[in-house]
Amino acid sequence: MTRHSTVSGSLRPACNLLIQIRCAVHGINYALRNLTTDAMPKHIVNLLILSGCILLLAFAARSWLVDPSFYKFGHYRADAVPELAAATPLYQGSSYCRTCHAERDADWAIGVHHTVQCEVCHGTDRDHPDDGKSLVVADKIRLCTTCHLAITGRPARQPQIVLGQHPFPDEDTPQCHTCHDPHSPADMQEDETAPDAGASGTSINAPAITSKCAKCHGQVGEGVKKNPVLAGLEPDVFIERMNLYKSGAREHKIMAKFAKSLSDEEIAELAEYYKSLTAKSPE
Repeated sequence: MTRHSTVSGSLRPACNLLIQIRCAVHGINYALRNLTTDAMPKHIVNLLILSGCILLLAFAARSWLVDPSFYKFGHYRADAVPELAAATPLYQGSSYCRTCHAERDADWAIGVHHTVQCEVCHGTDRDHPDDGKSLVVADKIRLCTTCHLAITGRPARQPQIVLGQHPFPDEDTPQCHTCHDPHSPADMQEDETAPDAGASGTSINAPAITSKCAKCHGQVGEGVKKNPVLAGLEPDVFIERMNLYKSGAREHKIMAKFAKSLSDEEIAELAEYYKSLTAKSPE
């Protein structure tokens, strides 16, 4: 048994490194003793000494800093695998949210976002809701544009916007959810198309501006969720309400901005069109 066999496992790499450095220093000293100024110029000798010292320092740093398990299974630290496996999972899945958010879950399950798990947008919090922290994201524009910002190479079938060209509500802090339900966003390609006369059950052609109305009030004015029904509304009532929004007497940031962008002729045209539609009875 050699004297080095009694060294503990944690100190053995350091001891081996010191032995190797000592041998390298002795080798350099031996080489220098056998070199003469006639055999090799002094500046070459100095350069070799400097190169040797740099190599020794690099080798010492690598041996000291690199984990012993590195490259055992590949180009990573092998001990990291069991460490990660022993950690507590952060994601609990959308089924965990269903208990308290059944209404949101119902909208999400039938919407185009049903493949996006709740924690992708809301983040993780294993103590929620016991810790009382809200998981509603404040900056929704930044969140939504993570997937919906128009960039080269993104699939064309995925809805995308150019921020500088997208019509945001005239608010101090405009947010995407003002116009889009994040749990079940509407198909904007359909919304951008004005309904034709046959589909709406009227002989009056739909004004082009109705494509914007359809985003919140439905393709044929049937109303969407809390947004009121426009189909069958008397023209006088329609015009009066639009003028109230236009003058600011009736407050609604989205409707006020929209009404101000319309002329009196366009408002009258919309009023006649929606009057000609038949309101659908709720199912």
